[in-house]
Amino acid sequence: MQTLLLVVHYFVCIMLILLILLQSGKGSAAGIFGASGADNIFASPTAFNAVNKLTAILAVILFCTSILLTISYNHKSSSYVMNKVNIPVASTPVNR
Repeated sequence: MQTLLLVVHYFVCIMLILLILLQSGKGSAAGIFGASGADNIFASPTAFNAVNKLTAILAVILFCTSILLTISYNHKSSSYVMNKVNIPVASTPVNR
């Protein structure tokens, strides 16, 4: 289960990084890969297009996998250090 969550987490991280790099900034004339401002003429006027929606969905998935991984690793190592320490019992001296 943890391995599957970790693979999904890594995949979502990489996809989120790529999607953020592909988006052009607010008010910038070009994105990272040289998209010109003329391309924005044919773009839809909505501020929240498909790429932004996919980025938001991937961000929510990233947060969920982060929380689930934290919970699963906490349950895996829920023992305390003091439970592993053997404290010697003081023996009473024998009176002869």
